[in-house]
Amino acid sequence: MHAMLKRIRDLLGIPKKPRRPSGKAAPGGDPAPREPAAKEAPRKTPPRVRRGPNVVHNPIPVSDLDPDAVRILQRLAGFDHTAYLVGGCVRDLLLGRKPKDFDIGTSATPRQVKRLFSNSRIIGRRFRLAHVYFQSGKILEVATFRSYDAEDEGEPGGDLLIREDNVFGSPEEDALRRDFTINALFYDPATGNVLDHADGLGDLRRRLIRTIGDPEVRFREDPIRILRAIKFAARLDFDIEEKTRVAIADHRHEIPRAATARVLEEINRFCRGAAARRSFELCRETGVLEVILPEIAGPYGKNAGAWTLLVALLDAMDARQRGGTDIGTGEIFAALLLPLLAGRVGWSESGRAAPPRDLNSRDLVEEILRPIAVRLRISRKDQERCRLIVQTLLRMVPARAVRRAFRQSIVHRPSFADAMWILEAIAGARGGDFAEALEFWRSGREPLPARPEAGPGAAAPEGTEPARKRRRRRRPRRGKRGAEAGPGHESEPRPEVATQPVPPQQQVRGEARAQRGGERPAPGKKMPAPWDDDYFFAALPSAPPLEGEENDSDRYGASEVATGLPSRPEPAASGEDGGRAAPPRRKRRRRSRRRRPGGAPPPAPPAE
Repeated sequence: MHAMLKRIRDLLGIPKKPRRPSGKAAPGGDPAPREPAAKEAPRKTPPRVRRGPNVVHNPIPVSDLDPDAVRILQRLAGFDHTAYLVGGCVRDLLLGRKPKDFDIGTSATPRQVKRLFSNSRIIGRRFRLAHVYFQSGKILEVATFRSYDAEDEGEPGGDLLIREDNVFGSPEEDALRRDFTINALFYDPATGNVLDHADGLGDLRRRLIRTIGDPEVRFREDPIRILRAIKFAARLDFDIEEKTRVAIADHRHEIPRAATARVLEEINRFCRGAAARRSFELCRETGVLEVILPEIAGPYGKNAGAWTLLVALLDAMDARQRGGTDIGTGEIFAALLLPLLAGRVGWSESGRAAPPRDLNSRDLVEEILRPIAVRLRISRKDQERCRLIVQTLLRMVPARAVRRAFRQSIVHRPSFADAMWILEAIAGARGGDFAEALEFWRSGREPLPARPEAGPGAAAPEGTEPARKRRRRRRPRRGKRGAEAGPGHESEPRPEVATQPVPPQQQVRGEARAQRGGERPAPGKKMPAPWDDDYFFAALPSAPPLEGEENDSDRYGASEVATGLPSRPEPAASGEDGGRAAPPRRKRRRRSRRRRPGGAPPPAPPAE
């Protein structure tokens, strides 16, 4: 607000009000002399550095610019707002590199940007800006020019950490409050001019990383600038200015004061910019590695062989990134931890792999990974990815110890591809069993079967034997027509088998059929209906006589219906006369009566 009022006064030409003399008036009317202060603390002002040319005409080909960013600049300029391409995109374009993203700086406030672009959203709390979204998923960042906040400057020697940065200012003030000179360059596509406020073009020619102003103050304001200086020096192959390098070593202990998520993001950017090896070498030289990763910095300082293997893994990571494959957080920490675990899992520097039998790889990884994950707040997904990669590698080496039935399961693991590029790096550094395992998993393993989605008519991959069909054993036909079945199925005399007696029920039916004068009808003849009286009643057994009655067997006239039919005999016991024992009857389970509440007995039936 103070800076805005100052700009309004300057535009309208309003003179400043004279300061009132401090102190009480003397008896003669003159103000009392002010007591001299012990020592006034100097107020922090925007840093002033040696400037190069203010405006340099250096047009950049339109094909190298993002057309969406150019349209945003044109729309902002159409509504009388100043807008430039700012930051790293201008630096990369001047160096002939392809920018990762295009950032825009403007004099419009975030709310004004929101009104101009319906596809935008205001984000941020410490640093409020607008994101403009596009259908392709691209996001362009539009930030307002910033200035220093005089109220939050703090005292010299006190806490200078910036917790809020929402004071708007001019383009020059915005350039001078940035971290490094090479990031303080603005570009106007309409005129083709580069605006340089801090001699960033000179540092680009000298290939130098230098802070704007006092490096000690800038690193105390935001300790993440220490990691950014290392990242830019490694990615651009620049040197760090001597004064800036000394300030990095002096103030590296303030890095934990920054947000944990920002520290983890900068560690990932070390490896995702194809400059992982140089970044970690600079961290080790400046002592920053002991601050951001103290759990592994000590062991790497004592074990030279582990550091050599880590350098080989970082080189392979850079080659993988240059090939266009993104590196995940789980892969990064698997590569950082594996050289420290090599000695404990039986991987010697001579290339021999002899893991112990009682090895618990998951607990071994957890012992080192867990403290790092808790401090840096690594997600559970990335932690599990790191464990799976290390466990897969321990299964793959040595290759002669892999069981035949276990090979396919290793190949189909999601972490197999990540483990393969790590195995390639270890094989190139140590050889021996690792080179043998690499050759085995590349070409020596059995070919994979064809995928089921390829279709039943698809040809199998080259070198793959077709799967044998399982043949069912054909049984020879039995019966009278076995001889007519063809060659190979000739009927043979069947051995005699002891026949069992016909049950009485079937005897009754057979005799009833014989009485009707007919045998079993031919296949085309109709069977008698089951409800015919002769057929139905003839199949019924005769009723047994009651006790105490001598000649009451024909009490109900059953003899007229079943004349000449024997009565139903009692089934013989098992083993007697070759008969079968009757199956025992099941007892009917009695339903339990529902118990009434209170244990009251059921009501008695009413008396007649």
